[in-house]
Amino acid sequence: MKRTRKNKFMRVGLFIPCYVDALYPQVGVATYKLLKKLKIDVVYPEHQTCCGQPMANGGFQRMSDHLAERFEDKFKDFDYISNTKCILCCFCEG
Repeated sequence: MKRTRKNKFMRVGLFIPCYVDALYPQVGVATYKLLKKLKIDVVYPEHQTCCGQPMANGGFQRMSDHLAERFEDKFKDFDYISNTKCILCCFCEG
């Protein structure tokens, strides 16, 4: 799997949602190990935080905007984002 630009391998950013980190940390570790075993150039950006979905779902969309912006900033340089829960893809993409 190669990038089209500069012929470098694709970079994948691994996003571990806050609830997975708090309740099921073994899922995040297993996801990272699986991607590495598949020889994917995966990076876990440090200082990740909540993407803002819980607040937005609770009716506090404006209060979660800064979290969505932080998410975008953390993952802007990756070709793909991998996460451990599919619903977050829809939230973060929109």
